[in-house]
Amino acid sequence: MEIVAPHEWYVLLDILEKGRGIAIILGAPDTGKSSLAKFIVTHLCKGGLTVALVDADIGQSFLGPPTTIGLSIFKSDPDWEVILSPPEIFFVGSTTPEGHFPIHLKGVKRMLDKAISYGAELTVVDTTGFVLGETGKELKRRKIDLLSPKFILALQKSDEIEPILELYKETSVYKIIRLPLSEQVRSRSMEERKNYRTNKFQDYFKHSVVQEWAIEEVQIEGEVIDPHGDPIPLDWALQINGLLIGLKDSNDETLALGVIRNYLVEKKVVRVLTPLGDIQRVKTIQLSSFKIIPFYEDESI
Repeated sequence: MEIVAPHEWYVLLDILEKGRGIAIILGAPDTGKSSLAKFIVTHLCKGGLTVALVDADIGQSFLGPPTTIGLSIFKSDPDWEVILSPPEIFFVGSTTPEGHFPIHLKGVKRMLDKAISYGAELTVVDTTGFVLGETGKELKRRKIDLLSPKFILALQKSDEIEPILELYKETSVYKIIRLPLSEQVRSRSMEERKNYRTNKFQDYFKHSVVQEWAIEEVQIEGEVIDPHGDPIPLDWALQINGLLIGLKDSNDETLALGVIRNYLVEKKVVRVLTPLGDIQRVKTIQLSSFKIIPFYEDESI
């Protein structure tokens, strides 16, 4: 679907094409951050620019599955319905950055560094809608300070992100560009957002098979936290059917996601549903506290 963009978005294209560097998009939920990111990538790629997109909206991600930060490099006008090369992903393990600041920021910085190393002339960072209150303000402050973007692109319905922008109004390091919303923007209910995540997970895991790992042959990273905030013992955690995990290689890179199917306690073997074929590369299993309702009823899988 073609994006209906206000005049100011087209003016922005000229600014970004000349300035290049890093541009971070800020906005509350339902302000069209992802639409703006796609608009920038589509039009500047047509002009011959190599553009990287870091999709850090871990709750409503469109490059990779939810709970991950995605990275894609575009050198030509993309077909957003069919992204030919799978994005690189970084597993955060949550659909909200709240309570997960360190790993979320680590992932965004890693993807930005990769984009630069791949020769991106412009890197666009799409962010979550977590902007309100002192916690949201602190996350965005830390992210901006960490990434040092040349451009801060602000989408807001009224003045909801002004407390964040206020932090940078006296500095010339960052250029703040306030933008109107596209007329296509509409509010989505919590149910719609939940359904979007479910569909994204189903699409990601649709060609998966069950693989097995002996726990003694891989490292286990992270922990599973119960609703009371207490860590769950590892043997118990590995028995949670539907627990989402990350599968990482020896370089701490996320290879794929997996969903625990069951744990053979006596053999110390965990069975995991994953689209990853080359399981020999997996050196670390990264735990999360995020559970997916099993997609498949066939217990023989």
